[in-house]
Amino acid sequence: MSRKRYTVVPRTLCFVFKGNQVLLLKASDEKDWSGMYDPIGGHIEKGEAIIESARREIKEESGLEISELQLKGIVHVSNFFGKNVMLFVVAGNYLIGDLTSSEEGDPEWVDVANLNNVKVFEDVEPIIRKILSLKPGEIFVGTSEFDGKDKLVSLDIRIN
Repeated sequence: MSRKRYTVVPRTLCFVFKGNQVLLLKASDEKDWSGMYDPIGGHIEKGEAIIESARREIKEESGLEISELQLKGIVHVSNFFGKNVMLFVVAGNYLIGDLTSSEEGDPEWVDVANLNNVKVFEDVEPIIRKILSLKPGEIFVGTSEFDGKDKLVSLDIRIN
């Protein structure tokens, strides 16, 4: 079987927890996925470290400053709205600060047990479960594939 190489976009996906809640961003009308909830995240800029990118994205999209962030996993995502992404999943805990909206959308605290009450991408809940199951120092790796839009076709994440 012949496999072709292609380019991926490096991005962070940031899970900020406050007790039993996770910070999600309700996407603005400017996004292809308007109205959907997703963790904060975005492109890693040229020369930017993964954790610094995550801190920047959290500040830009929520107004919060999170000092203690850790890499929790890496997921190779195929065909998400036609894009291929290398997703660096980071997580940290909320300490202080007030939420502010941005042009990206409106940040909201959502109870992890009630994720089915908001419109989230299908990979969000399994990734949260994996993050919460990790022992100190563990990270997960995986792959996911979408249908060219927001429908998850496959997801395989496992502890490395």
